Amino acid sequence: MKKKDLPYTYVDSPFLVSRRQFFAIGGVVTAAIAFPAVWMRAMVKRRTAYIRARAKGLYTDDNNASVRVSHGNASVMKMYDEFAGHPLSEISEELFHTTYINRREM
Repeated sequence: MKKKDLPYTYVDSPFLVSRRQFFAIGGVVTAAIAFPAVWMRAMVKRRTAYIRARAKGLYTDDNNASVRVSHGNASVMKMYDEFAGHPLSEISEELFHTTYINRREM
């Protein structure tokens, strides 16, 4: 038999999708990509609003406080008189102030 004489059989490809199915799949993929972006944007917006509100509250508390500096606080001054000596003494530096240690060299 010649190739021309063979009966033609049509087989649907399992990967062929209709136009409607293509747009439905495209919509689902677009939503799957866009949803996390929208969620992240909303989360960052809420976090930023919280940080601004917290900072505003701290500044308000600081402005309304009667003692606004640590060396004006009676309890801190008593601690220096009885224990640490004076601000920036060796004991107070060790207990109350942070230092930087380069841990890469350890």
